[in-house]
Amino acid sequence: MLSPEGGVSGQGPAPLALSLSDRAGEESHDARSTATAVSPGPLWGAVRSLDSLDAAVQEAPRIEADDAAVDSDAAGDGLGPAVKTVASLDPAAEEPEAKATAETTQGAARREQILDGASVLFAERGYHGSSLREISRSVAISHPGMLHHFSSKPALLDAVIDRLEAHAQGLLDSVETLSTSPSQLQAALAGPWHPGRPPITLIATLSAEIVDPEHPGRYRMSRLRLVHEHILKQVLTAYAERGLLAPGTDPVFLSRAVFSLLLSLAVRERSVRALQTSSGGEPVEDVRTFVQHFLNG
Repeated sequence: MLSPEGGVSGQGPAPLALSLSDRAGEESHDARSTATAVSPGPLWGAVRSLDSLDAAVQEAPRIEADDAAVDSDAAGDGLGPAVKTVASLDPAAEEPEAKATAETTQGAARREQILDGASVLFAERGYHGSSLREISRSVAISHPGMLHHFSSKPALLDAVIDRLEAHAQGLLDSVETLSTSPSQLQAALAGPWHPGRPPITLIATLSAEIVDPEHPGRYRMSRLRLVHEHILKQVLTAYAERGLLAPGTDPVFLSRAVFSLLLSLAVRERSVRALQTSSGGEPVEDVRTFVQHFLNG
């Protein structure tokens, strides 16, 4: 498991606010300071809601952003932003910029295509069971072309996890809506939390792999699981406060149980399902039935 410093211990995952960098965890065990490593990622708000932050940590992203702005103005021909604005009025100056924009758009589309292919293979075979060459073949791109977008397999995994974090952020942003009634939660279990579809199938595979202490995504995937449990806990706590949960139900326990069931059902869909000779046991209905046992009425 992960120590607060991102190393391995028996203490469980580190508190999320100890390091907010999207590359934090055991990947950051080189004794860099927390403030130096901080960069606001997709789950910045989620992490801040789970743990208190040191003032210096909160200040770091703002300082870095200010420094980046100063560096940007200072770069180039040194004439300053006013002169650059006038120069941009020259139609001839716009042509290279338009070409660069088109190339950037094309590159972004190719990058997303690679991430799609990587997500499918990682979900089917796991991180260690998928090679960059296999991923490049699946999206019809050369191996050098793949390396142009992602310099290494860990870098590709980081980008895949970025997507999973963005998915979690969307759920976090929907907590208020999900908390309005159990029907909203039931709908989410058939939508963004569907155990038979991406990204839950991908989370299930990667979550199983990170029992390996050397897995490059160990910290981030552990943190991601905590965030999903936190979202469910917020929703279920809101239900409990309005008397919508059966007496004696612990929202914290139920949030862990529900998300664990989702991941287990995702694995079942990709394994046991092929061995069944009869219909039934649909994953969405299974998890909905489970949640219904804890709802009051």
